[in-house]
Amino acid sequence: MVWRILMAATVLVTAGAARAAYPFPWDLEAGREAGLLGAAGATFLVGKLAGGDAPPETGVGSTPLDRAQVNALDRGATRRWSPAADRASDYLVWTQMAAPVALMVTAPGREYGGRLALIYTETLLLNAGTTFALKNICGRRRPFVFNEDPRIPDALRYSASARRSFPSGHTANAFASMVFFATTFEQLYPDSSARGWVWGGCLATAGTTGLLRYLAGRHYPTDILAGAVLGATIGWLVPRLHEVDETSSSAPGGLKVAWGFGF
Repeated sequence: MVWRILMAATVLVTAGAARAAYPFPWDLEAGREAGLLGAAGATFLVGKLAGGDAPPETGVGSTPLDRAQVNALDRGATRRWSPAADRASDYLVWTQMAAPVALMVTAPGREYGGRLALIYTETLLLNAGTTFALKNICGRRRPFVFNEDPRIPDALRYSASARRSFPSGHTANAFASMVFFATTFEQLYPDSSARGWVWGGCLATAGTTGLLRYLAGRHYPTDILAGAVLGATIGWLVPRLHEVDETSSSAPGGLKVAWGFGF
C-alpha cells in the first residue's frame, strides 16, 4: 500500500509539475564520495570491534529480568509482544527502503539515475554502519528480555540480538529512506504543490514503523526516538551534501549511458 501511494504520487506530480530543477540538483566528487563510503565502513568496523555477541544474562533458565530495572518511560515496552507487528514492520521498512527507486526511474530523476542511486546507497550504508556501531557499543537489552510472556522463545532471549536494542534499526532505516525520498523529491520538483503531502506521508509511514517496533516488544520508546533522529538526520544530510551550487549556470558534467540511467 505505501509503495503504491508513493509511486502514484511521484508519477502524477512528474506529469503535472510546472518545471523540474535544472541543472540536475546533485553532483559527485571523488573525495566526498570516498569520505562518505569510508565513514560508513569505519562505523561498521567500530561496531564489529565493539562486539555485542554475548547474550544477555537473563537469570536462571528462561526467567526474565526484573522490569523495574527499566526506566518509567520505557517500561511499558516490556509488556509488549506481537509477532504480527514484528512481521508488519519488516514488510513496511523494506517497502520504504525501496520507495526512492521510484525517483530514479521517473523523469527528471532518471536523467542521472545512477548518480542518485549512488547518493542513496551512501545514505543507507552510513545509516546502517552508525546503527550497527551504536547497537554493539551500547549493548542495551531488548524489552522482551524483561517480559514473562511464555510465547517468547528462550533462544531469542539468549540471542546476541537481545543485546542490540538501542537504537531501533528498523526505525532508523525507515526515517533515512523516507526523509531521503522527501528531500530529493522537493529538489527534483521545486514547484510542485504536493511537496507538503509527500513530506507528511513519508514521516507518517516512517513513524508507523517505529510504532510497530514498540508494539512488537522489540524496542523501547527511547530506542525508536533515537533511530528516528539518526535516520532522519542522515537521510536529509547526505543529499544536501551533494547539492549543486545554485549560482552554477550549467548542469554538472557526468557520464550518461544510452538508456538514460547516467552519472
